[in-house]
Amino acid sequence: MDRTDALIALALVAAGIVVPGVLNHLLHEAGFTAAGKVTWILGMGLLVVGAWAVWFRGLELSGPLD
Repeated sequence: MDRTDALIALALVAAGIVVPGVLNHLLHEAGFTAAGKVTWILGMGLLVVGAWAVWFRGLELSGPLD
């Protein structure tokens, strides 16, 4: 893993886990539990889509051609 991949991974973790987790906590404490859950789900979705777009999109996932 080179420096660019490490920075992208760090940015994805921040955008997909840390920020939505903090927002979820703040919204939950303010009484908006449903909005907190939606924020958390969207953040995790962003993480999954971002990882797919950066690392997994170019992989060829086919089996043997017998």
